[in-house]
Amino acid sequence: MPLSQTGSSSHTYIRVTYRCHRIKRGLTRTQISKSYVMTDVS
Repeated sequence: MPLSQTGSSSHTYIRVTYRCHRIKRGLTRTQISKSYVMTDVS
């Protein structure tokens, strides 16, 4: 991230944090579905 964008750094931080939360939520959802399928198979 260029240092010249320090003015909108807070907005970028919020966007990155939001994206990280979405990725984490997606990962946990994938892990839950994976374990569910695994227990279903066995």
